[in-house]
Amino acid sequence: MVIFISTYSKYKELRIRLLVVDLLKELKNAYTYKELSKLLNIQESLLCRYVNGNTIPSEIHSKEILDKIKNEEFLLKFFYNKISFYEDGFVDTSSLLFYPNMLKMLVEIYYQKYIGNKEVNKIVTIAVNGIPFATLAASALAKPLLVMKKHKDSIHLEYIDENLKESEGMVTTIYLRKDYINRGDKILLIDDVIRTGTTIYAAYKLLNKSGAEVEGAITIASVGREWIKHVNTINIYPIFRL
Repeated sequence: MVIFISTYSKYKELRIRLLVVDLLKELKNAYTYKELSKLLNIQESLLCRYVNGNTIPSEIHSKEILDKIKNEEFLLKFFYNKISFYEDGFVDTSSLLFYPNMLKMLVEIYYQKYIGNKEVNKIVTIAVNGIPFATLAASALAKPLLVMKKHKDSIHLEYIDENLKESEGMVTTIYLRKDYINRGDKILLIDDVIRTGTTIYAAYKLLNKSGAEVEGAITIASVGREWIKHVNTINIYPIFRL
């Protein structure tokens, strides 16, 4: 038993050290060594060895670096500058996906901050733009991911469906496989950008039909205030409000 505990401890320690190397590599894509050195208070030469994989930081140094990076204020400032907002109203969050480990940490922080005291056993998103972010969230939180689609994959499968009003005079339908959802499931919804809240509300109604309970929704960004009309029904937590 002592050997098992020791081995587990060493494994966890190594995972943290390797995670820090991956985080530094992601940061190096956004900063020069000089900027990163000033930001983390680490010598440039040592940073270079870490990023190139020539040296793995010690357990103590790894935890010090992780504490600086895994900071809500630091992560919010870092990612906010990566979101592009265009005159035609398009919000481009795709560049956030170039920093998967950092984005996982930010999603985890918001999960623990707003949802963590509730029991969640499945992540749900709506195809297509929310899928990359939901995939990262499911990986970070170690929960299975279910994807609602605007089509059926097969006539031989059973689905739960809900109408989705996308614009005036245009109504589509979203589907979720019936065998993927169970009565009593505790759901976290994930999406990229919320504007009117219509899509998330349709997803909420579909899940209600199945007997599942939506514990909350985390979105990368929100635009405007129209979506707020749904907060009395769904706990919606945008990471960035644009």
